[in-house]
Amino acid sequence: MKSIIFSMIFTVLVIAGCGRTHHSETQSEAVDSLSAQVQRFIEEKKRVVELKNEFENSRYNKSLLKYRSTIRKYAKRYGFDWRLIVAQIMQESKFREKARSPVGARGLMQLMPGTAREITRELDVEFIMMNPRENIAAGIYHLKKQYQYFPNADRINRLKLGLASYNAGAGRVFDAQDIARYYSQPINKWPSVRQNLPRLKSTDWELHLQVWPMGKPKHGYFYGYDETITYVDKIWEMYEVYQKIL
Repeated sequence: MKSIIFSMIFTVLVIAGCGRTHHSETQSEAVDSLSAQVQRFIEEKKRVVELKNEFENSRYNKSLLKYRSTIRKYAKRYGFDWRLIVAQIMQESKFREKARSPVGARGLMQLMPGTAREITRELDVEFIMMNPRENIAAGIYHLKKQYQYFPNADRINRLKLGLASYNAGAGRVFDAQDIARYYSQPINKWPSVRQNLPRLKSTDWELHLQVWPMGKPKHGYFYGYDETITYVDKIWEMYEVYQKIL
């Protein structure tokens, strides 16, 4: 880090030293701009250090240390950055092993009973809802299944669409893609799906008549769009931080 800062400062000084030429005004602006970049760089690095220290001294770090090897093992097996899974667990349960949602989702990865039964058959594991490590393994496997629904998306958008599908169900994402297609928007971009998830309400029936022959979304009306949008955006925000501090 120090070497980078010194390099940037040296560049500022070199430009400043050339300020005696007839281009002094332009060069002065360049110095100011580069100085601002140096300051932003330093502030960002300080903030990263602060966040790292905060996380290391939190209860979440203790939980992460407990399950890190499991997260890394299954993230690698299914092709994910393990820090994305950490961000997802934080959003799902904040590492509370016995977390249970009002609709019945349970565990670190907040799997629904029906999903757990399906994965039990596919992976031949029995205690997804009770064993935290099996819950993690099953959750990452389930995320992989959602990710595979969007093979034509680029890596980042595919991850975001997979997360949205994990939260809301793939059908909701498919319906939002149908609306995006109707508006000639890119259907494999998260911003397009994000924009159209709120248009799956029953009050958007006039639009639905234009999109679907039956006049309603194929997978039913959807009112949980705020939760899904927040879910994806928050996970991605945390993931970007964790890439710097973990």
